[in-house]
Amino acid sequence: MNNKYIKYKTKYLELKNNNIIQTGGDSSKFLNIVILHHPITKTAKLQQDMKSFIKKLSKFGKIHNYWFNFSKDNFELDDLLFENVALDIHNTFKKLKSFLIIALEHACPFGLYYSYHYPKTCQTIICYPFRYYSKGSYERRLWKLKENGGYAKIIKKYDVDNYMININNERLQTLINDNSDSGIQALWYVIDFNMQKQYNKIPTKFKVPTILYTRLDLDVKSIVEQNYDRTDIASMKQIFSENDAMQQSMMWNFERVKYDAMLKDNNKKLLKIKYLISGWEDKQDIINEVILFKSDV
Repeated sequence: MNNKYIKYKTKYLELKNNNIIQTGGDSSKFLNIVILHHPITKTAKLQQDMKSFIKKLSKFGKIHNYWFNFSKDNFELDDLLFENVALDIHNTFKKLKSFLIIALEHACPFGLYYSYHYPKTCQTIICYPFRYYSKGSYERRLWKLKENGGYAKIIKKYDVDNYMININNERLQTLINDNSDSGIQALWYVIDFNMQKQYNKIPTKFKVPTILYTRLDLDVKSIVEQNYDRTDIASMKQIFSENDAMQQSMMWNFERVKYDAMLKDNNKKLLKIKYLISGWEDKQDIINEVILFKSDV
């Protein structure tokens, strides 16, 4: 009964909001939607499902796409700092009085940092799915890539110390200009590692309504395919059997839920947490949340 009610309510709200937009409606309900894309996504490389998602989402407000500076052809290490990204987002959309943020994948920590430091312009934020960074994940990344030799097994052309841990702007430019598989992968490691180093900047108490989608690894097939069948990944993580892969995934799931419990304790009113099965994501979830948000404006 409850699921059926939600289904009909969502459909009703969608039709209602479509009518408001198509006929002019109440201008006070005009909604600006800022999408923070994955940090290395470029406009020309948007997948068809993302184009379709944006088209659907545009029925409920004006879409503003944000491309990170480090998705461009040239950037420096300071462009990876949360505070500089937040300032750039603020300056990019300074003409907008307020907006709703949809942060995708690795863009989520940047979005949460922005929503905390610029709550007057951020009406609400949806993180889909929320990319989790913590001291534990940072230390595990160091262990996997350096101490366990994972970096050298994947990237033959560069070394982990000079081109990830102790990267400087000169060596960064080398990676930016290297379009080989090793160069592209090494560049992503630089971006992700520098995000992980800033885990303590990610707020755990929120100032605006926040919706976090937590992704859990519960699909056995994808767990095995992504962690055990890929020998380079299995070696880096020291996974020696399918059971090892599932056990490590479950330990990480427990860690995520523990983190979510802390967030719930810190945010009694402004936080909503929803769970996704890894690989089963459906961006219609985001659209439904935007519909419900718009109906309450």
